[in-house]
Amino acid sequence: MIIDSMERIARYAGILPHAEVLAKLWADRSAEGAPFEVRDKRYETKDDEKRRFEVHDHTIDLMVGLEGSEVIHICPESELEPAEPLPNGADGRKMNGAPRGHAVILSPGQFVAIYPHEAHMVAGHPGSPASLHKWVVKLPV
Repeated sequence: MIIDSMERIARYAGILPHAEVLAKLWADRSAEGAPFEVRDKRYETKDDEKRRFEVHDHTIDLMVGLEGSEVIHICPESELEPAEPLPNGADGRKMNGAPRGHAVILSPGQFVAIYPHEAHMVAGHPGSPASLHKWVVKLPV
């Protein structure tokens, strides 16, 4: 996992695929024309009992905060029970387990890069329920 400011993302070029492209997308505040999948997500944070972990085998999930904040829990896959595959043949699977591991807060202007086999649970309340807008960038490895 990496957590840092989008202003510094280009510094991670050696360990984060497309870091320079991501820096340009951030500067333009547009994901249009990206050479990888970028999902524009808007949702409300959730109570812990409604959140689930997921893990990917071949994808870095890079989350970029645009508006609002959320808590993301990250832990080793080995600490959780495997559940069902992700829908529509997506890379990875859901995992069962209560929030644990590192709790990081994704805020506007920050990114969190979650590497394969790092389980992550998104959408936690950052103190109280909140609205969130972020990019979820799918970087194949």
